[in-house]
Amino acid sequence: MSSRNVSVLSITSFAIDVAFSSWWMILPLYLERLGAGVAEVGISFSLVNVAWALSQLPGGLLSDRFGRKVIILLSTSTFIPFFISMLLLKDWLAVALAVAISSFFAGLQNPSFSSMIAESSEKLGVARAFGFYNFLLNLGWAVGPLLGSLIIPSYGFDPLFILGIVVSLSCLAARAALLKEPPKMEESSSFGLTLIPLLISLSVFQLANGIISPLIPIYAEKLMYFSLEEIERMFFSAQLLTSIASIAAGSLVMKIGGLRGLMLSFVSSGIFSLLWIFSRAYAAFILISLYYIALFSLAEVSFGTAISELTARDRRATAFGTVTILTGLSHSAGSYLGGMLWEVSGPEIPFFLASSIMLLSSIPLRALSNATPPPRCTTSPSSLS
Repeated sequence: MSSRNVSVLSITSFAIDVAFSSWWMILPLYLERLGAGVAEVGISFSLVNVAWALSQLPGGLLSDRFGRKVIILLSTSTFIPFFISMLLLKDWLAVALAVAISSFFAGLQNPSFSSMIAESSEKLGVARAFGFYNFLLNLGWAVGPLLGSLIIPSYGFDPLFILGIVVSLSCLAARAALLKEPPKMEESSSFGLTLIPLLISLSVFQLANGIISPLIPIYAEKLMYFSLEEIERMFFSAQLLTSIASIAAGSLVMKIGGLRGLMLSFVSSGIFSLLWIFSRAYAAFILISLYYIALFSLAEVSFGTAISELTARDRRATAFGTVTILTGLSHSAGSYLGGMLWEVSGPEIPFFLASSIMLLSSIPLRALSNATPPPRCTTSPSSLS
C-alpha cells in the first residue's frame, strides 16, 4: 500500500478544515450573539462533544466490519446538508443542535481516518504519517481563522457556510475517486487490559481540555478585550505554529514513542494553558500557540502512534473508537463543568482547575511507558486485489 491515502486524506482534510475553522473558533461568540449565555454555550459544547463521542464506537465497529473508505465517504457526504442548514438557522439552540448532529456523523469517520493513516504509512512510518496529516490538518485550522477574520467583520458568516458546501462537494468527489481500502492484515495484538491506563489518562486530560476549550474565546473577548478579528488572528497564529510543529512532532515521537509523547504533551498543556490567562497582547498569542502545539500537535501525533503500537489491524478502528468515545464524553463533561464554574466562581477558576488536572493526567501512563513495540504482521494474500 502506497502513501497515497495519507496524502489524499491530509489534503482534503486541510480543505474541509479551512471551511470549518473559519467560523468554529468563535462559535461560542456566534451562539452568544444568537441569544445564548455563557452557561448555555458550555451546555451547547457539551452536547456537541457528547454527539462526537457517541459516534466513535459505532464508527470503529462499522469501519472494521465494512472498511475504512465507505465510512469516510458516508461522513463526508453529511457536511453538505449541514452547511445548508447553517445558512438557514438563526436561533442559538437550533444552531447548537445542527452542529451536534453534524458532529455525530462527522465523528463516525474518525476511527477510519486514524486506522487508514496507520495502515497506509509503510513508506513514511506511522509517527511521520500522523505528523504529515496533522501538519495539513492544523494548517487548515490556521488558514480558516485568518479567512474568517477577513470575511466575518464585513460580510458575516453566510459566505463561509457557502464555501463549506463547495469544499465538501469537492472533497467528497476526491475521496471517492482516489482513496483505496488498505489490505487486511493477519496479526495478533494485546488490545485489552493494556489500554486501561491509556484510557484513564486520556479521559482525565480531555476532561481538563473540555473545561476551558469553549471559554478561551470568551475570556479573550471579555477579559483581554480582544476584538473578533484579533481573536481569529490569535487562533490563526496558534494553528499555524501548531501545523509547523506537527512535522517535528512526528520525528520526535518516532524516537521517544507515542506514550512518552503523550506524557510530555499533558504536562506542557497544563503549564501553557495556565500561563495564558495571565498574559496580554502578543504574549497571549505566543502562549496559546505553545498550548496548541502541545495539545493538537504533540498529543495528536502521539495518540495515533500509541494506539497503532498497542493494537492489531483487525480491531484498530474499534480501539480508536473505544478510546475516543470515553475521552469525548470526558471532554463533554468538562465543557459543562467549565461553563458552570465560570458563572459561579469567576473566569479564572476553570483555568486553574484545568491546569491542575492536566498536570496530573500523565500519572497513569507511567504503567505503559515501557510498552512493547507493535506486533509484526503479514499481508494476507486473500486481501490483495
